[in-house]
Amino acid sequence: MQTRSFVSFITVAAIAAASINACSSKNNGSEPQVNENQDGGGGGDGGLGGFMTPGNGGDGGISTPIPCATGCTVATCTAGGSTTITGVVYDPKGADPVYNVQVYVPSSALPTFSPGASCGSCGDLYPSNVIATAATGTNGSFILKGAPNGTNIPLVIQIGKWRRQYTIPTVAPCVANAAPTLRLPADSSEGDLPDIAISTGGLDSLECLPLRMGISASEYIPGAGTSGHIHIFTGGAPNTSTQGAVTENPTTSPQANTNLWDGPEDLLKNDVVLFSCEGAPTAYLSGSAGPANLMQYVNNGGRVFASHYHFAWLTETDVTPANPFATVTPPLATWSNLTNSAILNDNVSFPTDIVTTLANGNPFPEGVALKAWLGNVDALDSSGKLDVYYARDNSDVTATNTNSQAWAALDPSVASSYPQTTSAPTQYFSFDTPIGTGAGEQCGRFVYSDLHVSGGPGVAAAGVTADYASGSPYFVPEGCATRALTPQEKALEFMLFDLTSCLVPVGTMPMGLQQPQ
Repeated sequence: MQTRSFVSFITVAAIAAASINACSSKNNGSEPQVNENQDGGGGGDGGLGGFMTPGNGGDGGISTPIPCATGCTVATCTAGGSTTITGVVYDPKGADPVYNVQVYVPSSALPTFSPGASCGSCGDLYPSNVIATAATGTNGSFILKGAPNGTNIPLVIQIGKWRRQYTIPTVAPCVANAAPTLRLPADSSEGDLPDIAISTGGLDSLECLPLRMGISASEYIPGAGTSGHIHIFTGGAPNTSTQGAVTENPTTSPQANTNLWDGPEDLLKNDVVLFSCEGAPTAYLSGSAGPANLMQYVNNGGRVFASHYHFAWLTETDVTPANPFATVTPPLATWSNLTNSAILNDNVSFPTDIVTTLANGNPFPEGVALKAWLGNVDALDSSGKLDVYYARDNSDVTATNTNSQAWAALDPSVASSYPQTTSAPTQYFSFDTPIGTGAGEQCGRFVYSDLHVSGGPGVAAAGVTADYASGSPYFVPEGCATRALTPQEKALEFMLFDLTSCLVPVGTMPMGLQQPQ
């Protein structure tokens, strides 16, 4: 075995010249190969078991020195061997593995993130040079080949603006070095997080999802602000009572219609915006600048997740100014039952198929990954279906809706019991923006969910603890139920990490950092 000094590092040119636009983490370059069956030596409770220690992260980037910035050694191993680091990356709670996380040893300083959404390059989020890199598979595992050996080796895990640094005390050359469990940051003391705005509603409780994913309660703040990353706004029409939960730390959260989507500048402060169902169509959007503001947000790199009755963002057409989403040709979806007739039966679950093919019959890679990931986290039933509660029949995405991609649809067997439904109502679909531009020019994504992730305040499926079970007033995060994620919440967890990563054009494989040769 020989050891050589790694003096001249390979620039990640694919990042610097990324043609896939960003707001987060997937990047152009050759895709690292990951053994999906590798368990990565997982175990432990977040990498604090002595093998690795976390760096002092924060919104301004990681402040601890990066030893490899001044020189590292990479062993020249015999017989084609390599110094490797293997492991598994989990969500902030340490419960579910996370797909397509970039794991790398940097050789230059980590960049400071600019706040909010943008159409900047993925390269803006990553160091200009890395020594070794890998991406996690659908079981969260990775194999980092060609790692430097020695002491105090930095290891960064990152997906979009979720970023955390660990330091490995010792890496032995030319052997596999198994890391304990790695966990994305739960708060700013552990690393960097994206800014997520949530408009609460009376018939869903999306705002509780980050808490159950492991995000610290201290990250919840009322409205826009810099002291946390989960920004709570309340739904409801102007001059009426608010919809859903409010903050109490120490001031109540502002209403979304006057403080979030009142202008693109407020929306653009956030990497992602989640709209929780308000219990009725968001009719007060009619005649407002809200849809135009939201269109400007996603056209400039914003990401949106809208639950059920927020179909109003996409369907209102009969007033001035015209809704730009509703005038898209061809339509984003075929809409029907835009009233409570869309309810099937909230007391039972419905088998749902994960869409794994495109309209042309080719594979839909993100759908393939979602289905495999759901299987790895035990969210599928024995027939390989995602069983969902609170299903609705409002949207149907077919081959004619060329701007949209379905992710999940009720199994056609549902129609035999509920003949009022279409054959397979779409439950999740997305479209990328600006609509009508080339894939390399698109940087925003909008996901519509035709189901409720939960039953809303005080309501839950059988055997599941309800959020805000003690009744009104509903305070977040205090009133959120402390429990494991349900299968449909796990599906949304996958989508939330997808929404906060660099945009992967529909039909293409996610790209990792370019592996140095």
